[in-house]
Amino acid sequence: MNYNNELVRKLIHFGSALFPLAYYHVLSRDQMLWLLGGLSTLFFVGELMRLNVDPVKRIFQKIFGPIVRPSEEHRITGATSIFISGFLTVIIFEKIVAVFAMLILSLADATAALIGRKWGGRKIFDKTVEGTVTFFIISLVLALNLPGLPRIGAVAAAVIATVIELFPSPIDDNLMVPLSAATTLSFFYLV
Repeated sequence: MNYNNELVRKLIHFGSALFPLAYYHVLSRDQMLWLLGGLSTLFFVGELMRLNVDPVKRIFQKIFGPIVRPSEEHRITGATSIFISGFLTVIIFEKIVAVFAMLILSLADATAALIGRKWGGRKIFDKTVEGTVTFFIISLVLALNLPGLPRIGAVAAAVIATVIELFPSPIDDNLMVPLSAATTLSFFYLV
């Protein structure tokens, strides 16, 4: 995928930050669950149709083909997994924990991908060092500035999310990153 298509893809990723921001400032937990649950269902049904109904597949390919990764041709796309992970994060974790975890996914992951693609050179596990450092810095900035978080726990969550994002996994990092960050941070609420 060329850089311009990656940029479009990541602008969508950045746009997903509207959900945790709306949850933090405006929406109740129930409203957020209805919103993300509805979008997750809608996108998942769309994915099933895209994967199994040839006319839908052709229309999807015509519209979104340039920003779909080859690895997504036979599985759900990153956009759908963002909604699903947001729904799971909100249903499982406290509000501030969910907001933090979703912001890491929206901001750190997208920024890291763009920096890594544009200026990255050295690779570890198919990720660039520059992208990984960017991911950690953005996560750390969120950890140190989002009100209401236990700072040590938030920093630990930033570290864990960075490690999870770095290592290859058969599970989409759009699911793993926010859930691992939220789980780590939640542990610090228990101690």
